[in-house]
Amino acid sequence: MIPIRTLAEYRRSIDKIKSLKHRMWMLAAQKGNLDPEVIRVSQEIDEYIVSVQLYWKHHQADETLIG
Repeated sequence: MIPIRTLAEYRRSIDKIKSLKHRMWMLAAQKGNLDPEVIRVSQEIDEYIVSVQLYWKHHQADETLIG
């Protein structure tokens, strides 16, 4: 997991999460929820979410993170 250091990286991570979620939903609809590829994408999403949460923890007062 690569730490997020800048607001631009944070925004790219949020966009990546959205993109991966869409991909995961499409794969799950085609292959089922327990398909290894669906699970892999879900795990990748989890890694991005943890990175975002760590960024939030270090930038709690930054209101640009919301919305």
